[in-house]
Amino acid sequence: MSRRGLSAFAGRVSFKAAQCQEWKKPLVLVNKCISPLKEDEVRVQTKACGLHYATYLATRGEYQVKRDPPFVPGSEFSGDILEVGREVSGLSVGDVVAGLAKTDALQEILTLPSSMLEIGSLIKISSSPIDDENYSKLASLVVNYGTAWMGWTRKGLIKEGDTVLVTGASGGVGLAAVELASKIFKCKVIGMCREEKSEQVRNFGADHIIDYRSESIRQEIKSIAPSGVDIVFDVVGGDGAIDLVKSLAFEGRFITIGYTAGIPKIPANILLLKSATVSGLWAGTATTPPGVFKETANIITNLFLDGKINPLVQEAIPLERVNDGFEKMGAREVTGKLVIRM
Repeated sequence: MSRRGLSAFAGRVSFKAAQCQEWKKPLVLVNKCISPLKEDEVRVQTKACGLHYATYLATRGEYQVKRDPPFVPGSEFSGDILEVGREVSGLSVGDVVAGLAKTDALQEILTLPSSMLEIGSLIKISSSPIDDENYSKLASLVVNYGTAWMGWTRKGLIKEGDTVLVTGASGGVGLAAVELASKIFKCKVIGMCREEKSEQVRNFGADHIIDYRSESIRQEIKSIAPSGVDIVFDVVGGDGAIDLVKSLAFEGRFITIGYTAGIPKIPANILLLKSATVSGLWAGTATTPPGVFKETANIITNLFLDGKINPLVQEAIPLERVNDGFEKMGAREVTGKLVIRM
């Protein structure tokens, strides 16, 4: 019925998973049974699972799409193919893969439908093993860089020479947006972050840094871009977003992606006076037009494999210490990405 591979899981009937049993409480490690594989499924030995802010919010019952406990959080993963259903083509036992599961990525084994290959949420990386560091980086690609790529290209209509501003520039999505804007699109980049995190943001390509705690943000932006900013890539939200809209150039674009500081109320008259646009982006497989997610995932993966982008993994944390990662996210102590290693 399937093609199996030899691994550390050979002969085992269960695996560990980090389960949210109650909102706002620490995750609990539980044992889950390995179910029979269907003919159109693949089994993945998870090597790394990337944490992002939406995952943190989901465990607190604060994300836009709520899941009632108990559930296993996490979506972004990398790993090795353990088993392949007999109707599956394009994948073999031992292949290295990465992707974006709908749920349940914080566990040692994932059982996935092969249809994920068609929409681009499961990507073959290699037919031979890779080093541990690259498993961690692969689990940091799809959400961060995919979101940034779609934001810049589909919503921001970015072009070479634009002046762009990225909020939350030291976070996973923010750093990805900075790196793509600077290295791939050749733009002038303003990064907003805490001063103590500015060196890393500059290393990823920011030309200027503004501390978001500054009381003169508009004046600082004006000194850098007298005619205004062409695109704002906002992953923070909050009341500060209004000043950023006011700092747009004529026909500027404001991309709203996240709300760690709250949901802003942007006055429509400012948009009129600047002929500006505000666009939202939810870059998931269920919300992205057919073909777009796969195209984006392939572009981002190839940029990584070609050495043109390099995700920053702040720390790879063992599954047994998964709650340490969530605590760091809640305390805003993350630069780049945290991953959980299995």
